[in-house]
Amino acid sequence: MLISSLYDTDAGPWKNRIAGLLSFMREHGDRRLTHRGCKVLAGLTPSQLALPGTSLLVATVRGQQGRQLAGVSFVSDYGKTACLVAVHPLYRNRRTGTSLMSAQLERLGRLECCVAADNIPSLKMCFNAGLAAVSLTSGPTGKATLLLRSLPGSVSHPISPQEGESLCQSPF
Repeated sequence: MLISSLYDTDAGPWKNRIAGLLSFMREHGDRRLTHRGCKVLAGLTPSQLALPGTSLLVATVRGQQGRQLAGVSFVSDYGKTACLVAVHPLYRNRRTGTSLMSAQLERLGRLECCVAADNIPSLKMCFNAGLAAVSLTSGPTGKATLLLRSLPGSVSHPISPQEGESLCQSPF
């Protein structure tokens, strides 16, 4: 799996790329992504990606027809405005979401997000990425929602495995 940052300066391809990512997120977000977050992503411009606290990452895997999208993560204003993650069902339970969130945290230095208390997979992803619950609120649909934040000094620099170690071997 490869995690990379997306950016583009040409408006034509950019709009098509964002539309494709939004479609992926709607299809694989299990109706758990906030309308507000999707709206922020829909209006995202290349120049906004240069703003502090804004990042758009994709996880891709090598397939028979080239690289295929496995997951998407978008953060705006360090997660205060938007924090979205969607992973294709084939790549869930393989730490794809956790890898995206960890990469966002490492890239941005700090991160926060809101997750419905009944969304156990997303909570697990956030906890595994190093976020901690700091408060309980009521979300946009009235559900109990946890506010999760990175703790000071929680950004870790992962140890790269050596060639031949089990983490280097392809899981496919």
